[in-house]
Amino acid sequence: MPESIFDNYDMPPITKLLGWTLLEISPQAGTIAVQFDGKADFLNPRGTIQGGILAAMLDDTLGPALFAHTEGRFLGNTIELHTHFLRPVLPGRITTEGSVLRKGRSVAFLSGKLFDSKGNLAAVATGSAALIDPGN
Repeated sequence: MPESIFDNYDMPPITKLLGWTLLEISPQAGTIAVQFDGKADFLNPRGTIQGGILAAMLDDTLGPALFAHTEGRFLGNTIELHTHFLRPVLPGRITTEGSVLRKGRSVAFLSGKLFDSKGNLAAVATGSAALIDPGN
């Protein structure tokens, strides 16, 4: 894992559950790449990863992109997350890319992509997040 602002923080339980691993980060650009574990525990009756889990993975990519971009000054409290599911995702390595599209004084606009274990684009998301001071 590359050195990052996240080295100084304990990962939240949901981050651990999803198997979050940092792959790449560019705080100045507001971009991040993350790997998740697509566990069999996340399967729906069809045998693919449940959509809510995929949305959670995207959400857990966008928030860290914002946190790193603001050098830890702000957490992103998700206001809205819109996800398009493009194809089913089987268990295995899942990767995501997130970016900060625009950061205002109180709200940031974010986007993300999710790829299955074969590198196929499987979901895309856009969202907005309120900027929250982590000390409050």
